[in-house]
Amino acid sequence: MKSQNTKYQILFIILISMTLGLPNERGFVDKDHDGINDIFCDKNGDGINDIDNQKYQHNFQFEDKNEDKVNDLFVDTDGDGVNDLAKSFIDNDGDGWNDNVIDHDKNWINDITGLVYDLRHFHGQRYGKILEEIGITVKNYVDVDNDGSFDNRGQYRRRMDRFIDRNGDGVFDGRGFRKHQERMNRKREKNK
Repeated sequence: MKSQNTKYQILFIILISMTLGLPNERGFVDKDHDGINDIFCDKNGDGINDIDNQKYQHNFQFEDKNEDKVNDLFVDTDGDGVNDLAKSFIDNDGDGWNDNVIDHDKNWINDITGLVYDLRHFHGQRYGKILEEIGITVKNYVDVDNDGSFDNRGQYRRRMDRFIDRNGDGVFDGRGFRKHQERMNRKREKNK
């Protein structure tokens, strides 16, 4: 028999999850290895998670000029929390934050996957973290180890650079996230 405190703790966690409007699990879960998140996706960009039919918090607008009931500005068919329609920084509402990543609390962490992103790299995962953002699509995508990267990417290694510079500052990202984060914070403060 569960104690009274345990019941309240569980209830509190459920209420917080409902308040946040995010999936109960966080991350890119792909048990069937089809490249589509098993816990989240929004194929028509209406602000409702197609998996559980619950509304979630977001910063994008809904616009449907062609009246096909699909958002002309934001859709997320693979459920990675990144806009499938645009791969660059877009700020339609003029608030200085990227509308192409689901980041309601504006902390530079994707609310769906929990991954840190920056102005250039949003960590879309349908075709693998690296491949999707450089525009390479993969037929028969397979990700058995659930790391968000195409397992047989050896054939694409010629196109990938081992010097990774996701924010384009000319500094290898492997030098340390803290320095990178401090630099990004200074830039944001300067731009306010």
